[in-house]
Amino acid sequence: MLGIFFKILNYFIQIYSSIPNVPFYSFCSYCSYCKKPFVRKLWCKKCDPFRLIERVASGNSNIDKFIKDTIYCARNDDCPELPEWIPFDRFININLIGEGGFAKVYSAIWNDGEAKYFKLDDGNWKRREPEPIKVALKRLNDSQNMTSEYLNELIIHWHFCERYGGLQFYGMTKDPETEEYMMVVQFAEGNLRNFLSNNFNNLLWKDKIRYLQGMAVDLKYLHKLGYCHQDLHSGNILQIFDQSYISDFGLSRPSDKQKLNNKLCGVLPYIAPEVLNGSTYTSASDIYSFGVIMTELSSGKPPFYDKKHDLSLLLAICNKLRPEFGIGTPEIYKNLACKCMNAEPNQRPTASELNDILEFWSFSFNMSEDSQEKENFGYKGKEITATFEEADKEIPNISTSYKKDPDAIYTSRVFCFTNLNNISNEENYKGSVFNF
Repeated sequence: MLGIFFKILNYFIQIYSSIPNVPFYSFCSYCSYCKKPFVRKLWCKKCDPFRLIERVASGNSNIDKFIKDTIYCARNDDCPELPEWIPFDRFININLIGEGGFAKVYSAIWNDGEAKYFKLDDGNWKRREPEPIKVALKRLNDSQNMTSEYLNELIIHWHFCERYGGLQFYGMTKDPETEEYMMVVQFAEGNLRNFLSNNFNNLLWKDKIRYLQGMAVDLKYLHKLGYCHQDLHSGNILQIFDQSYISDFGLSRPSDKQKLNNKLCGVLPYIAPEVLNGSTYTSASDIYSFGVIMTELSSGKPPFYDKKHDLSLLLAICNKLRPEFGIGTPEIYKNLACKCMNAEPNQRPTASELNDILEFWSFSFNMSEDSQEKENFGYKGKEITATFEEADKEIPNISTSYKKDPDAIYTSRVFCFTNLNNISNEENYKGSVFNF
């Protein structure tokens, strides 16, 4: 019996010895085609991408390159989840559910479901059995000719998902009637603005803090990748179950890129004053937008709903006008939001600092008695809990009904204006152009 064991052992040793440059810890973890070690579990960087790339056939070289590049950079192990080109006829029950300044969003059932592959014994990859799922289709307006600008959103969204999670990005498709391209992403029931409109009086402060912390995590990771969102507002925050996710990276750019052609895009009440004043968009400008969203969670109303979103409001924002908070809002919350909306960008917290503070606040509600005594950011956990629970008593007294000014616009749009420097001084701004 012992002799048989040594024969088997010797057989495997001979096989192992015939494979060059394979370390001991990767025994039997090599590609059956090229005999080179897997760079990750069951993933051969040389051979596997070619087998999956054979499935890519969008008819557009830019999209094909994007999908192929993501396959080459696949990070998952034995069951990679990869963006794919999806024929439009694989979707049913397509319904328009939303429209923004630059895109329309539809709900649909994707018959095949998310692309997940597993590896066969012969080294080939096979797609898992289809499982129909509900998805969102984001139509990119005027995208018949897919340019590098349109690809920007795809690249950022995929980089973000692949490294940090967040709203899932399944792939791309094209409407055969309009020839416009569509992103296929995880379905969400609605955005934060609609969610607050329908549920504000049922939300406790601990819920609001949890939503904010989810946004702060996303923003932290986006900034860590070197990007600014540049269009952060409650319409771009999607709600999935009890979590909030930042979406719509269409205007996101690397932090070192300047605005082009003196044009600015976004929703006016959320745009930082230094950007309105002609400065380059930075990660601190995203933090300003975050602070405005904090006021919205406090009051249940969109910022400056009773004002025309015009030059007068722009000048007022540059002269330190800020949205109002709801009654009973805790001072520690107001202080943090006001820091985010500070007129000086370098006085605002970073996304990482925001996340740390909001994470502590959120955890305070579930801390043990001993942990409640621990102090962080100048407060003990029990003080945070008591402060926000006391504020919960005012929620039934907050009215969420309001009359919106017809010229208060909460979809992203393009602002074209000249003589941007020092517009906070209205005299210097006379005669300038401000078009919507």
